[in-house]
Amino acid sequence: MIRTPQLAAFRYKNYTLTWLANLFSGAALWTVIVASGWLLFTETNSSRWVGILTFSSMFPLLIASPVGGLIGDKYDRKKIVVFMFIASSLIVLFLAILSMTGILHIMHLVTIAFLGGIARAIKEPSIQALIPNQVPDEHLLNAITLNGATKHGARFLIVAPLAAVDSVGTDGMLLIAALLYGVGAITMLRVSTVSSGETRSEYGLLKNMFEGVSYIYTHRTLALFIILVAFHCALVMSFESMLPRLSEQKYDANDASLFGYLIMGFGAGSLVGMGLIAGVTNDKYKGNILILTGIASGVTPILLILSGNILVAIIMASAMGASQATFMAITNTYVQSIAPDRLRGRISSLYVMHAGGVMAFSNLGYGFIADRLTVPPIFVVTGLTFIIIMLVSYAAEPILRRVYTTGSITWT
Repeated sequence: MIRTPQLAAFRYKNYTLTWLANLFSGAALWTVIVASGWLLFTETNSSRWVGILTFSSMFPLLIASPVGGLIGDKYDRKKIVVFMFIASSLIVLFLAILSMTGILHIMHLVTIAFLGGIARAIKEPSIQALIPNQVPDEHLLNAITLNGATKHGARFLIVAPLAAVDSVGTDGMLLIAALLYGVGAITMLRVSTVSSGETRSEYGLLKNMFEGVSYIYTHRTLALFIILVAFHCALVMSFESMLPRLSEQKYDANDASLFGYLIMGFGAGSLVGMGLIAGVTNDKYKGNILILTGIASGVTPILLILSGNILVAIIMASAMGASQATFMAITNTYVQSIAPDRLRGRISSLYVMHAGGVMAFSNLGYGFIADRLTVPPIFVVTGLTFIIIMLVSYAAEPILRRVYTTGSITWT
């Protein structure tokens, strides 16, 4: 099977172990998001509070990612990932204990989400920078695409159906998530890749940290990809704070399972979409897919809102996953392919910061709006806005137009 183009990166043992570890971590992350989001929604009956919770978990991606990127360029990236998996496991275990003992408070959820976000913000740049050191350049798109499946596709692996089982419920989901993080740490310990970047001893902490910022914004091509990702995440990927309200109002949900099924649908679509592009080696096709999935990323949320029943909604959530995860995988591939290894940790951190940081504020804002209005107008307006941005980027930006039509990059 690994000789098929779609699975080429699995020919390399260290990459395979890293992929498995990240898959366990991704499944744990989305299990925690569903369990804690539903706990908070049932406690407050407010999308606003779910937005605050999501903001707390994603805001560290804005403030801690630059630190994580610097650490990933200074120290062994594998060790950083292992430490952060262990930290995440302990954080979620503590949350499960608070919930099971009945002393869980709203602010406990928010604070623990923030701590978990810090661990993720430090881990993510290191694992993204590690992967290009595990596979040859010709398999980089395949490796990054498959790794993207561990983040977006892992939503399919969450234990949402168990939320409807009285003996398990959200407490059991949290315990399973803690265990998954632990399994990820054990798997990562078997990786033998030695990888770190390069920091300059004559630079101070802040100057080393902002060297990546300076590099991105003095190279127009990199800056364009980072900005495009920021718009994508702000407008069409920031929906977690609204899904509990949507599942309750439109589909009469009375536990976290329906919310979870929508997340699982997104994950299933992500796996399908990434499976289709994982074997793409033609640069032109890669560029064509980028603009098509960008436009589809705006169309599919609108179709989700128009769904008349839960089955159709899950199918539309799958279409969202396929288009959005594929778009993110291709943009990340372009960023990683042109980033120098000595700065790759810091550049990866800025990719994460722009993606996760804007999602934090967007989820917060959408949660407040959903309580005052309804969810459908938010999905429609943001979806249409991103479609317009993609069309404008094609018409007005020669570098991106060249990428969309030929797949090749003009390095400026």
